[in-house]
Amino acid sequence: MKNFKEKTAVIIFSLFFIFGCSEFQDNPHEAINLDSGEFGKLIEKDSELYNTLQKTTSKKTLQEGETPPCVEFIYPLSLKVYDSNQNPIGIKYILSDIEFSKILDNLSTDQSLSISYPISTTLADNTVYSVNNNTELSIALKNCTREDIIAYCNGLISPPLDRPLDYYWKVTYSQTIENTYLSGRFLINSDGTLVFYFNNQEYNGNWFFLFVDDKLHINIKLDGQSETAKYWSIDGAVEMNGTNITIKIADKNIKLQLIYETKNNYKIGDTGPAKGIIFYDKGKYSFGWRYIEVSKNDLKDSEWGCAGSAISTARNPEIGSGYFNTAQIINYHDLLANYYTNPAVCNSINNGSLLAKDVILFNQDIYDDWFLPSYGELELIYKNLYLNNLGNFTDSNYWSSTEADQNSAFTISFKTGEKITTPKIPEKNSTKARAVRYF
Repeated sequence: MKNFKEKTAVIIFSLFFIFGCSEFQDNPHEAINLDSGEFGKLIEKDSELYNTLQKTTSKKTLQEGETPPCVEFIYPLSLKVYDSNQNPIGIKYILSDIEFSKILDNLSTDQSLSISYPISTTLADNTVYSVNNNTELSIALKNCTREDIIAYCNGLISPPLDRPLDYYWKVTYSQTIENTYLSGRFLINSDGTLVFYFNNQEYNGNWFFLFVDDKLHINIKLDGQSETAKYWSIDGAVEMNGTNITIKIADKNIKLQLIYETKNNYKIGDTGPAKGIIFYDKGKYSFGWRYIEVSKNDLKDSEWGCAGSAISTARNPEIGSGYFNTAQIINYHDLLANYYTNPAVCNSINNGSLLAKDVILFNQDIYDDWFLPSYGELELIYKNLYLNNLGNFTDSNYWSSTEADQNSAFTISFKTGEKITTPKIPEKNSTKARAVRYF
């Protein structure tokens, strides 16, 4: 970043929400690309972050004997101002602390602001820190050196010592970035060790944060010489944004999201946290989950997948395999050249719809971590819910994520309970599906 100050459109800004991990919430407004970068989430005038900004830019902080925040701004700086309805009403280009302070002082109570990323900031120890969002800037404000930032991030990514199994980091789906290990989950320990759970297998390893030039990196190394271990021998720049982490590597970006062990107890038939219906309790929390819930309604009618193409990694029937199967189905079709708009690359009789894709993008009551049940999980839905008149199911065939062969997948007739091998392209509206999720 030695040439950073020479770039006219790059900015500096600092702020941080001091929340518990479970209290981070995404602003519904999308980021906006403009000039040098991407505008971040809105900063309300009555927030702690806004007050910290005022201290950073105002001379009163020093005059009144208060300790100023760690960060020193590098100008020019660009701010976008929003009205009470969160509509943008203008952009301010700022050249000094004095200008910045005046804008903050004169902002009306019903207005808010946002800032353009990426940026760099100078810490109190005169080192430079590259920042990509409000959360990372906030970290810089409250932590004056690289060592402070590493210590802070260590505490953020690993659970408290008195609750070592309370939360995990799961690999989440993205339509634009790497999804090879979608459905995998990390248990990251504060002593630098970790366990990666994938396809009901455990992989041990270690991790640590470090700075490379001006960027925060995470280094992960799994034990052994398996393909999974080789894949996760990585060192990549990290973007931290609330309960989400993106690891940025040259040929792949990986997105992780924080998940928690539920503190509530459920029984079969109860309403789950995502307003689904509980159909399975394995008795203890492990691999990042204990319960499975099923969505309240059937999904739209779509094809199971590419006819005549085998996805042998999606043939797992066991309980706990549904998410993995679904991920394998999606990855296979995502890697085909434009399958969704040109399904003939697979088979001329396919129409480009994909049930697994529908379910991975499904959202119910803000939860977006749904997938297709494995055959064993679908069987539990039939036995524990349908046979007890729970869940508003029909007397139809229901899909599982378990492939039978290159042309078919397993379904269950909810009318008879029979296990059926159903063509991946069945008659229209003849086979139903429900989404499920672990928690």
